[in-house]
Amino acid sequence: MARLSAFAQFLVLAILAAALFGAVHDQISYTVSHEYFTKFKFHQFGLLDPAVPERVRAAIVGVLASWWMGIPVGILCGAASFIQRTGSAMRRALYQTLPVVLGFALLFALAGLVYGFFQTSTFNLANYPGWFVPTGLENPRRFICAGYMHNSAYIGGALGIPVAWLFNIWFRLREA
Repeated sequence: MARLSAFAQFLVLAILAAALFGAVHDQISYTVSHEYFTKFKFHQFGLLDPAVPERVRAAIVGVLASWWMGIPVGILCGAASFIQRTGSAMRRALYQTLPVVLGFALLFALAGLVYGFFQTSTFNLANYPGWFVPTGLENPRRFICAGYMHNSAYIGGALGIPVAWLFNIWFRLREA
């Protein structure tokens, strides 16, 4: 019963952490390209009220776009913790798993941003035919770089799941 309780608590914590990650992530990407939000994300999420500051709306976009990643991350990373020998070891592993996965996702997102800057060093908008790029951008290169960062964050979150499994194996071996 203690294991199921720890798992359920971790799932809720993972959802909250994913939402917070999204809010912080979008503050960084807003700094890279405010137009990514003003000309794309605010419209996509229906956050067009100019009375709400753009940074606040960017954080809201991050929460709305990311909270759901906490469900697969919580379930799959939480499942990995069942290999621990005891309920207390499981709980310790879970609380250490979340920063590992979030840190990995953030590093992956930032690596995507850096990759985007290198990819666009000789910028040609024609190289992005499948990307949504609104007309009239002041800085289309930064818009594309923010897109690289966002795509990489989702990939990093997904790849963070096997990282969590490896972490749990390492944690169990360390506890032995």
